[in-house]
Amino acid sequence: MADENEVPKKDKRDPILMIGTIVLALAFVVVIGGYVYGELVPGEQGPMKFGDKVKVDYVGSYYGYYDGHVIEGFEYDKADTVIFDTSLWSVASSKGTGDEQYNFSYEFTKKAEESYSPFNVTIGSGGALKDFENALIGKKPGDIVHVSIPEAYGTVNALKMSEWGETKSDMPLTEMMTVAVFKATFGIDTPSQGPYAGLSHPYGWKSDAVVNSDGSVIVTHLVENGGSYKSNDRLSTDVSFNDDGTFNVKFTVDHVFTNDTATSVRLVEFKSGGQTYYITDVDEDKTDWYFKAKIKDSTTNETTGMTLYFVITVVGYQ
Repeated sequence: MADENEVPKKDKRDPILMIGTIVLALAFVVVIGGYVYGELVPGEQGPMKFGDKVKVDYVGSYYGYYDGHVIEGFEYDKADTVIFDTSLWSVASSKGTGDEQYNFSYEFTKKAEESYSPFNVTIGSGGALKDFENALIGKKPGDIVHVSIPEAYGTVNALKMSEWGETKSDMPLTEMMTVAVFKATFGIDTPSQGPYAGLSHPYGWKSDAVVNSDGSVIVTHLVENGGSYKSNDRLSTDVSFNDDGTFNVKFTVDHVFTNDTATSVRLVEFKSGGQTYYITDVDEDKTDWYFKAKIKDSTTNETTGMTLYFVITVVGYQ
């Protein structure tokens, strides 16, 4: 039996150890809680910084933002914008379906629905345009960013159509071609041996030809000294003879648009001599209704020389 005078001993506990345990427990709760909250409420993440891996949706367009976002000092109708790229199926799917909700560029190709998804970007990596990536710094999931990038893919010369000219010198009146060149020039898939008369040359005049058994082709160009020829509705050619039996050709873009169409036409495309050209802008003074032509050959593309307008929706972190 215990001594009636014995006093029970109290547990000896280190107060410093207890405080440390409590602090660790609180820290654990904060870390786990913050992680869960960040996952469930991604809009509270951020701001984004250099090196962050993020995912975004975007729509890229010419002439202004596709959503009508106001550009300071410049008024435009969003119906005049031209979309050249997007990560959104909801935008891309409007191409070619009845009354198109948006205008699309010549080089835009609508892909299968499963091809559209948020775009992964590492800020500062150079995986996207520099200004595109920099526009994401300081943003959070859910933010919408508008950024314009002048001449993002290089520059081209802007000339009035009536002033643009290019010359091909010393063309022979009669020249020898391979069958492959003959097919590409005159659009004949399977040339047969023998003569061809009155073929339409891409530069506007007529040509005669004889296909030989050895695979060579003799072509005679039916041109006159001082003659003018029409390649298509936007390109004409003027011929001048040389003393040695060759001739020179000057190409001129000379199509004139009417008052009604000159203010609304965008990215008028035409092809000549195996090259693609785009007429991209209207004269600012609009006194003669000629387009300014940014002439682009096969080594460039539609975006060269254009200001790109991006509407970016920040989806979240990768």
